[in-house]
Amino acid sequence: MYFSRLRVAPNQLPQFTKLSQYNHYLLHQVLWQLFRDKPEQGRDFLFRQDSDSHGLPIFYLLSKYQPQHDGNMWLIETKPFQPKLKAGDLLSFSLRANPVEQVKQDRSESEQLEHAEQRKAKGLPEKQTKKRIHHDVVMQLKKSLSYEERQCYSQAELEQQAGQKWLNERGEANGFRILSVTAQGYQQHHFKKRQIKISTLDFTGELQITDADKFRHTLFTGLGRAKAFGCGLLMVRRSYVQ
Repeated sequence: MYFSRLRVAPNQLPQFTKLSQYNHYLLHQVLWQLFRDKPEQGRDFLFRQDSDSHGLPIFYLLSKYQPQHDGNMWLIETKPFQPKLKAGDLLSFSLRANPVEQVKQDRSESEQLEHAEQRKAKGLPEKQTKKRIHHDVVMQLKKSLSYEERQCYSQAELEQQAGQKWLNERGEANGFRILSVTAQGYQQHHFKKRQIKISTLDFTGELQITDADKFRHTLFTGLGRAKAFGCGLLMVRRSYVQ
């Protein structure tokens, strides 16, 4: 694996700014081009967009292959990433995630008919199933509260409560437990061209590895959904928290 830091070349900043303002999905496609010569098809890298101390865009990538660029848009720094991990290790972490939870919901009559036709077209036997819905945990928490209850919480408190619960619930299956976490910076993003809407939440804190193999897999494959839109990259460093 390789961990890379990408900066936009100074003479490309005007073009990049226009691109990122008006076509977010195309921006993601530009990043995919860094790996167009890899042997396999499909996306096998994680990334995250941030800003440096001067407010300029900066990207972090974790990838199976070293990014290659034959143009003049990027300034790329890359190093091998093969962390030595064991159960009990303490790590500081940073994560931008798409905090959603999956629930099953009954289909309407028309949805049942449509679902049955889809199964029939695929040669599958008739079967009644519930549809799977992904709920934004911050918005879902808001909706679960009465008007009077919502007045007792700030937006920051709702983000922290919903985000902390979401991350804690994913710890065991992903080889870690949370020692401390701050969840903040909730945003909703709309990709109108592809009719996609996602939300993001930023997490920082301390964790302890409980299963090194599971945690290593989580590092390399990401945490949560919407990885194609810059979510799921768990960035870690050694911690000496007691």
